[in-house]
Amino acid sequence: MSRPRTLSTVLLAAAVAVALSACASGAVTPTASPTPTPTPTATETLTPEPTDPPAPTVAPANLPTDCTTLGTESVRQDTVGDLTLQSDGTGFVRPAPNNAQLALGCDWILDEVAGVLLLISTADPAEVSAAADALPAAGWTCAVSDDFGATYCSMTGDNPSEEDAVVARDGVWIYLETYNRNGNAFLSDIATQIWG
Repeated sequence: MSRPRTLSTVLLAAAVAVALSACASGAVTPTASPTPTPTPTATETLTPEPTDPPAPTVAPANLPTDCTTLGTESVRQDTVGDLTLQSDGTGFVRPAPNNAQLALGCDWILDEVAGVLLLISTADPAEVSAAADALPAAGWTCAVSDDFGATYCSMTGDNPSEEDAVVARDGVWIYLETYNRNGNAFLSDIATQIWG
């Protein structure tokens, strides 16, 4: 009877030895450890810095609004006193800056004998400067006027009695066209009225 006990003891010892040898040899099948799921990171959305809208064009406080109050009384009378005010100048296509807005237009005429067309417009100061800079390429003569600190450009028309002039400064564009009339003093008065 001692034999069966010895056999079961031997079998038990053999099973333990096999199990221990498997552990020692590293033959145990590894179990997969779970891969950590990356935690979502907050993505930073870059918002562009707000930009200030362009400042609206602001006309000088002394911008004329009435053809009958332009310049000084005496010079206005000398220039257009004997002419008839025909229209407000709308509809005339003359050199002007991009996006110019007509602030005042005056068209004086005396039959076919004489005429004066005045168009005062406002635009962005950069557009006014760019338009003045482009005039020499179109045959205009330009310089900076000492008496009112603006760009002054002029061009004689096809007829020697016709002259066109432009005064440009600070977002204001003054166009003066004369026929059989000298408008230089009138234009200088108007510029002085606007810019002082």
